[in-house]
Amino acid sequence: MTATTSRTIDTLLGENNILVVLPHAQKKHPDDPQPPMTILGRELAARLGCYAVINGKYKPAIVNMNDVRAIRKRRKITESFLVRIREFKEEITENELLPLVLIIGEGGPLKEQKSDILLGYGQGERGRPDRPHRPTMSPSQLAKIRVALEDQGFSTDLAPMDSSLCGREEFCLNQLFRQKDFLDSFYDPTVRSLVFTLATERVRDSETARRTARELAQALHPFADTISLVRKVAVDAIEVAKPQDLRYIFRVQGDDQYTDMVRESYIDELARSIAKNGLLHPLVLLQKKDGRYKILCGFRRFQAIRRLGWKWVEAKTYSEEAFTTEDFFNISLAENTKRRNLNPIEIGNFLESAAAELGLNNTILAERFGESLGIGKPGAKVSQSTIHKYRKLYQIRKRGESPEIIVDVINDQIPFAIAAEILAPIADPADRDSLYLEVIKPLSPTRPQLIQIVKLLGKIDPSLSQAIGAPFVQKALARAVDSGQRAGSFINALQRKTEKSDQNQQEKIDKKVTQLRQNFFGKKAGKLDFNITRSKRGKKPALTMHVRLQSDSMDEMIDRLEKLLADKKQLAELRKFLE
Repeated sequence: MTATTSRTIDTLLGENNILVVLPHAQKKHPDDPQPPMTILGRELAARLGCYAVINGKYKPAIVNMNDVRAIRKRRKITESFLVRIREFKEEITENELLPLVLIIGEGGPLKEQKSDILLGYGQGERGRPDRPHRPTMSPSQLAKIRVALEDQGFSTDLAPMDSSLCGREEFCLNQLFRQKDFLDSFYDPTVRSLVFTLATERVRDSETARRTARELAQALHPFADTISLVRKVAVDAIEVAKPQDLRYIFRVQGDDQYTDMVRESYIDELARSIAKNGLLHPLVLLQKKDGRYKILCGFRRFQAIRRLGWKWVEAKTYSEEAFTTEDFFNISLAENTKRRNLNPIEIGNFLESAAAELGLNNTILAERFGESLGIGKPGAKVSQSTIHKYRKLYQIRKRGESPEIIVDVINDQIPFAIAAEILAPIADPADRDSLYLEVIKPLSPTRPQLIQIVKLLGKIDPSLSQAIGAPFVQKALARAVDSGQRAGSFINALQRKTEKSDQNQQEKIDKKVTQLRQNFFGKKAGKLDFNITRSKRGKKPALTMHVRLQSDSMDEMIDRLEKLLADKKQLAELRKFLE
């Protein structure tokens, strides 16, 4: 784990019952690249797998972080320091383990301190108000810890009774969970805590701090009781506010434009099921670097649980640093497809996220995830074109367009081939929605029929929405809905209209071309000498001109052609045939 150079309060999640607290871990000198105490805390947490709260932000001159009275005066520090300590303690307790809190600080030189580590467990003298005895650990447990430390080469001693290092004052961190009336919701007599005061030589520089952390981890390892893989996690510790918190969530979540329509997002129904039967499948969470969690799998279960008002939830937890990003994509995919396959929109979401996060093209996405996603033809390799179709379809949702199409794809109301191959490639949302809502939904055409309909509508107007809005087309739609063969009836009406229109248009073109041929090329010129035909280049209408040039009349024909092209009035009339 890399130490941070910024001034922060670090909160690190753990896997056992030990919570390490470093009240002061700032730089000793401005020129220091990294604070040795911060390095020690992070290295110890990483090696021991324990929870940690490390203050690298507030210096003693600003606030004494060993003094709860001083912290309580500042709400922000209370929430970022004391409350996080309590939250980690509660997570340990909720998982039926006894918390062991180790408060680690730096003391003086070894020649003054006389031991590598001074230990404070709240020791004092009974009956002495100036030296009250408030133990936070049993003497037998303390003795075991001292033996383990000395086995690793540390010299230890109890903190002197006349020092503040004993951790007995009710306002010190060591008493945080012992005072009933000092801080609300902190009292917990099951917590064992201990103050470690290290000699300066033990945290002299970065390398020494790392070595000390390694030796401390070795000594404390026997006292760590591991939390099971499926653990209790505070619902409030799961964060979903930032896009990065949802980077592995591919299920439809009920976006604002789909909330009332998407069947998959009916959280109330899921909440009722969980309330009745319990949580049958734990959430799968990732431990974030800020000491909280984000969801790998189970977003809708999380929403339902939060709606039920649960404070704790069972979850499998993984460290973000334990696996690669691709591993997490595979874990999420495996977890999400255990109970049912992803729908086409969710598949597109997965592929878009994997492409962005892992930098993969469609061919590699097909190779790595095609089989697991269960797409394509059974027994055949998934093609990159299939991947492209799912991603293209998802782009509609990503842009916030055509919500009814997305909802019907999710609810299996549209064949994937029609949605991905015909609707998704339509660039204009108005054209796409008009075709779907006014043609596909009421007429239910087959894929071949729909291809024919789109082609015929294109002859009426390049804009589908404009073509569908034309009075004749609206009348044809109304008649088709009431007929026995709805799609077939509509196609026949369009064909009659477009054939007649094409015929009329061609007659006008033929008439105009005959006129131009006679006026510019002579009455004896025929179609082989000069002709113009109407065609399409892509979706746009085009005019193709044919001129025959012969060796004995080439100059004359070119001269006549130049006169035609220079005649703006004639060209304007020809241009009308392109509208």
